[in-house]
Amino acid sequence: MNILSYTNCPLDPKSGGGKMVFMFSQGMRKLGHRVDVYPPEHYETWYGLHRAKKFRQAWGGWHSVNKNLKAGQYDLFEFCGDEFWLVTWRLSKSLKRPLVVAHTGGLELLATERMRALNSFPRSFRNRLYDWFFQQTHERFSYIAFAYADAFVSLCELDRKHVLKLGLYPTERTAVVEPGIDGEYLSMPFSLRRQERVAFTGSWIARKGIDKVAAVMTRLLTQNPVLYLDLYGTGSARDVVLTSFPPQVHNRIMVYTRLSNRELANSLARAKVFFFPTRYEGFGIALAEAMACGCAAVTTPTGFGADLRHGKEVLICDFDDVGAMEHSILRLLNDDNMRQKIACKGWERVRSLNWDTSTKKLEAIYSEWIQEHRSRMRN
Repeated sequence: MNILSYTNCPLDPKSGGGKMVFMFSQGMRKLGHRVDVYPPEHYETWYGLHRAKKFRQAWGGWHSVNKNLKAGQYDLFEFCGDEFWLVTWRLSKSLKRPLVVAHTGGLELLATERMRALNSFPRSFRNRLYDWFFQQTHERFSYIAFAYADAFVSLCELDRKHVLKLGLYPTERTAVVEPGIDGEYLSMPFSLRRQERVAFTGSWIARKGIDKVAAVMTRLLTQNPVLYLDLYGTGSARDVVLTSFPPQVHNRIMVYTRLSNRELANSLARAKVFFFPTRYEGFGIALAEAMACGCAAVTTPTGFGADLRHGKEVLICDFDDVGAMEHSILRLLNDDNMRQKIACKGWERVRSLNWDTSTKKLEAIYSEWIQEHRSRMRN
């Protein structure tokens, strides 16, 4: 196969969306396929500016794909992100074109719905004006990006179900291919020896549910004087993060902005509970990594969390149910038998998440779709 892939994220093997494209493209090359990948710096108009990024990527992506159509022969165009609505729409008008696949690390159509629910409180006129502009432009363009693609691949079942609910694709042209977990996490043995610690991994932003982390953990830290909270990969300085918590618990909150995979795996292996009350995830690799390190997890029904079995592999709480979140964490902290059973089942569930297996699954799906597409184009 000859694949041309465009992504809206830098090819950073340490970031979510960028890592997905990086690892899948590398894996496909190892299997003998040609994969040409274009990150933003290769196509984005006026790259590096901080305004109108989605428009500049849409315009630059269209021009770049037009050049590549003339320069080489491809079997499949893969677009990772809703910024490629213009080129997807234009390609849909051509009778002789490669298969067009929307391969998403996070479905913007669903993420927008979730964040709108988060921001449902009264807002200023300026914010409401921006929301109206966003709905008239980016939301419409996002819909076009998926509506005019031939097929769809996501990292989780929830995203696939959402595009099917919208009627954007026939079922047979949608697929879920879960990502892999790095070896440092998969190599962690299952251990019952744990400290009185609750862990969270993620950027310190609203989408990650940090308001719920602050509310729930403030109560638990206040009630239990020997409990610690570990915050990993916040991307924000410790002083900034601690403003979300009362001063009396600051000495039992550890903030780590960035750690190596090995350091993070060893640190997660100390915690009894992993708390991940995120609003939306395309997958949520942080949850899978924590489960691989033997943590019993409390999370929300999004991304990988929505694919897990409640009460068996994880405890799932509604997005705004702070009481259920607090109760779930307390149960896991106080009931060792329950915690160990959930942690063990979760640890077993993520054993299958490796990049070689996922890449071979993607290869088989793409091969089948390309053959079907060629047949449709001939007819």
